[in-house]
Amino acid sequence: MSRTSRRAAARKRMQTLLIATVAIVITILLLLVLAHLGEDKPPIPDDSVSGSTSSQTSDTDGTNLTSKSDTDGTENSSQTSKTDKTDSKTDTDESSTSSTTNEGSGNTSDRTESHQEGSFSEPFDFSAWNLILLNPDNPLPEDFKVQLKTITLNGKSRQVDARCADAFVEMVTAAKNDGITLYLRSTYRGIQLQTDSFNAKVQEYIRKGYSKEEATAKTATIIAVPGTSEHHSGLAADITTPSYDRLDSGFENTDAFRWLREHCAEYGFILRYPSDKKEITKIIYEPWHYRYVGKQAAQIIMSEGICYEEFVERYGNTDQ
Repeated sequence: MSRTSRRAAARKRMQTLLIATVAIVITILLLLVLAHLGEDKPPIPDDSVSGSTSSQTSDTDGTNLTSKSDTDGTENSSQTSKTDKTDSKTDTDESSTSSTTNEGSGNTSDRTESHQEGSFSEPFDFSAWNLILLNPDNPLPEDFKVQLKTITLNGKSRQVDARCADAFVEMVTAAKNDGITLYLRSTYRGIQLQTDSFNAKVQEYIRKGYSKEEATAKTATIIAVPGTSEHHSGLAADITTPSYDRLDSGFENTDAFRWLREHCAEYGFILRYPSDKKEITKIIYEPWHYRYVGKQAAQIIMSEGICYEEFVERYGNTDQ
């Protein structure tokens, strides 16, 4: 073999060795890269362990595990659920407080709740300002003081107890929104004004031929004896309407009366002297006379069709 041929063969072997070396180096580098990637990859979890962990977290945290995977959906649902539980407790607490104090509110957001007779754990407090019993057998206490406020509705300014003034306004406004105009014909009356009205009626009957005793007894069925009238409390109102602005039984044939009978309890008022309760109330039927007692008491009275005296006997006592 010539020198030239030997040199050519040597160069060829060198090239082959170089190629082989490069290939080996590249292979080693690739293996190192793959090994590095394999170390960063998390291990595949065992299904049984994953299921056990998920169940335990759910038992402990409620729906929090699912909430984390769905912030806009399930988490909101979870928060709503918790809020509902809180609201439910609040409603229960408020209902319990209302059963104890029974002070009605004029806020229309306050709802009228259904009830079952005798379902209250405690009797109503009939010494509360809104539950005072006034009738011929229960005169106004000597130390009674009324907190008066003047309200103007449908062009008429009247004085009522300040604590139920909003309820009067809301009821009359609600009626107006339903196309019914209610006039507060008479609200608060002092004892002296009641005395003047009572005596004038007595004299009217005397002029008709009644004895003074007969005239007084007859007047007492129409006008409360001074000191026993609900008008002294500022909680009562005689209500009429433009189409029937008279205080007599004909008012029951008006849309205003029908609206009041259906909705008055929603605002804490009752029809004080029903037509079938004269023997109990000792007052004639007055479809125009409404009394504030608070929403809870009003709902019971109107839904059960009882008068206030029956309500007092059934849900508490007057020995306060």
